[in-house]
Formats: sequence, C-alpha cells, structure tokens
Amino acid sequence: VQSGEHARMIAEKKARKLNSGEATALIKECVDNIQDSWQHDRDNREEASKDLTMLAGDQWPESVRREREAARRPMLTINRLPQFVRQITNDIRQADIAIKVVPEDDDTDPQIAEIYDGLIRQIQYRSSAKHVYSMAAEHQTGCGIGWWRVVTDYADDMAFNQEIMIKGIQNPLSVYCDPGAVLPDRSDAMWIAVTEMLPKATFKRRYPKAKEVEITTPTSGYDRPFFWATSDTIRIAEYWRKVRVTKTLALLESGETVDITDMGEAEAGQMGIVQTRQSETHKVEKYIVSGSEILSGPHEWAGKYIPLIPVIGGEFPLENRTYRYGAIRFARDPQQLYNFYRTATAESIALAPKAPYLVTPAMVGEFKGLWDTANTSNRPYLPYKPDPAAPGVMPKREHPPEMPAAMMQEAQVASDDMKGVMGIFDASLGDRSNETS
Repeated sequence: VQSGEHARMIAEKKARKLNSGEATALIKECVDNIQDSWQHDRDNREEASKDLTMLAGDQWPESVRREREAARRPMLTINRLPQFVRQITNDIRQADIAIKVVPEDDDTDPQIAEIYDGLIRQIQYRSSAKHVYSMAAEHQTGCGIGWWRVVTDYADDMAFNQEIMIKGIQNPLSVYCDPGAVLPDRSDAMWIAVTEMLPKATFKRRYPKAKEVEITTPTSGYDRPFFWATSDTIRIAEYWRKVRVTKTLALLESGETVDITDMGEAEAGQMGIVQTRQSETHKVEKYIVSGSEILSGPHEWAGKYIPLIPVIGGEFPLENRTYRYGAIRFARDPQQLYNFYRTATAESIALAPKAPYLVTPAMVGEFKGLWDTANTSNRPYLPYKPDPAAPGVMPKREHPPEMPAAMMQEAQVASDDMKGVMGIFDASLGDRSNETS
C-alpha cells in the first residue's frame, strides 16, 4: 500500500511535461531516427513496395506502359501471384495460431499457467487476434514483413478500467524500426515509430492547437529525402523509445524484491530491507510527434518492451545490410514475362487477317451485300452464282491463321518458373496430383 505522499510523487512524475529544450531535442531525435531508419532500410522498402504493387495487379513497367498506351496496344494482366500468397496464408489461418503459456515446474506453475492462458485467450478473442495474425502473415508473405501491436484502451466511454488488446497495422511500410535491432522479434530495439499521412483538414480537426508544419515535398530521384508534409497532407509519428533509468532495488526479509526508487527514507525504513542495489534498466515512453512539435506525450508504457511486433519473411545477411524478401519476390519477373507472352499471343491473333473466301466477282455479284457482312452476321447459308468463266469452281475458304505456338510455349515456361521459384506446384494449387499407388 503506497502512502499518500508516495502516490502524489508518482502521479506528478507521470504527469510531467517536457520543457521547451527537452521537446526540441525529442523532436530532433524522432526526425533523425526515422530518417536514419528510412535510409538504412530504403532498398528493402522499395522492393517491398514493388511487391505490394505487383500483388495489386500493377505489373507492367512504367516505360512499357507509356509506350503501349501511346501506340494503343493491349496490356493484359493475368495476375497469378495472389493464389500463391493465399496458398500459404490459408494454411496459417487454418492453423489457429494462439499464444500458449507453458509452466516451468509441476508445483504451482501449472495452475498459474492455466490462469494466464485463460486471460490471454480472452484478450485474443476480444481482439479478433486470428484476423490480426492473418493480416500480418499476408504482409509477411507478400512483401517480406508485417507488424501487429499490443495496446491498452478504456473498456467503455464511462469506465476507468483499461483492457489489453491486440491490433493490426494496416500498412507494414509505415513502421520504422531501430536499425540496430537484430533479434527476430526486434525486442532489442531502442525505438520504433509508426507514421501516418493525414489530410490537412483531418490533422487540424484532430489537433486544433497544433501549428503549421513546413512543407517538405519529396524531390524526384533515388536520393529524395524523407518528407513530413506536402501541400495536402501532414505526417504524424507515433514514436516509442526506451529511456535509460537507474532504479534502487531492495531485498526484503520475506525474500521479495521491490523498487524503492521513489520512496522516502521513513517509508523504506519500515519495510524490513535486508539489502539494496542500483539497477540500470529502462522505461518505455510514447509520443505523438509532427515534424515540428510534440502533439501528445510523454505516455509511459506499463511494460518493458515496445509493444510493436514484426512478422518477418526471409532474410539474407549481406556485408553491410540485410536483404529481406517475401514469397513472391523472385516470381515478379516470371509474372511479367507471363503477361507479356499472353498479351503478345492475343495481339498476334487479333491482328491476323480473318480467313477469307476465294471467289470470283461473278459468283457474288448480285449477292455482294450478303457476302460483305458474312463475318459480322450469323447466316445459315451464303448463296452464289456459278461463274461460266470458271466451270466447276465454287467459293472456298482459306485456312484460318495458326496460333503462335512459340509464344504460348514461352507463357507456359513463365508459369512454371513462377511455381518453381516459390516451391508451390500444381498439386498445391488445386490440380489433380499425378502420384499413383
């Protein structure tokens, strides 16, 4: 039970606002960290953006698209990539992934683990966590990384109790992580930011007292800077960071370890302390930041980890960076080839002349109107008049144009390449397997 003075000190500490110098330093820290993360992970981000664009069906290179649109040539997109992604993510959905608490011994831990299991199961149920995990898996498979998060929110508009919830992050590329974090769950990250581009009207409505943000429209080119505002939108960042703190820990006569950092000497002296020591640790804070000011915060998080969890696909550690990829990364080129050959085949057939009739002018003379519309009208017969100059000869149709077999064969090769690079073949995509007993 905390004394009134102790409770007041804790409340004042949590309610403390940053002074102008601290706020300026925090904004610079946030902006610089996000810029560094963007610069460090830029190649992976650009490749991930191309992956998502390909999945959405935009699969023709821009230069080719402009050339074909100017020439009014067809561009067929037969998007086969989503079926490969669904083949992977549907298995994840059926697996019914959930958090499981495992006891360490057979004495009291099984009962405690069962209690935690029930609490966590309820949190996942109320949060529709199954859909959150599935969305993260879609991003993991599609572009190499997905994110989800743990949040707390009031149970009701009229309540003071807060509930733990699991929520998804719609855009995996909106998250910027500490480049120094290397663990698979990024629990060693010292900071993580989640950004969002808001229309100016929405920004002013959400933060009516916020000042204007300087426009930093990105320039063209590979080295364009990370931007915080355009003429129509403003970026805000949910900035999480770990702050190093020194705590005083006390070992009590009962064997319990407590934090007495904020306790007075009189209160600590009544607790039966056997031993004390200094502990170097950290706390987790959250801020809402625009490019020029702190919109909200600091808000101290109850846990010791930043509550943002990545779901990462494959990674290749290279000399000075890490190459990250999803399931479809290496199927992008076969998909583009497949579209090209199918388009070329359709274009070749469409441009080939229709099989004409070989006739003489005398045969169709008085029936010319019927013969001129033979390819547009479904007529049961076409009358003709025998030509005395060509006895025994009747109208004859030429053979129809042949299918471009080479293009069809190359389209099939491109289709097989897509299956090969992803390791998902016909039997996994719904076709009948050819194995026999």
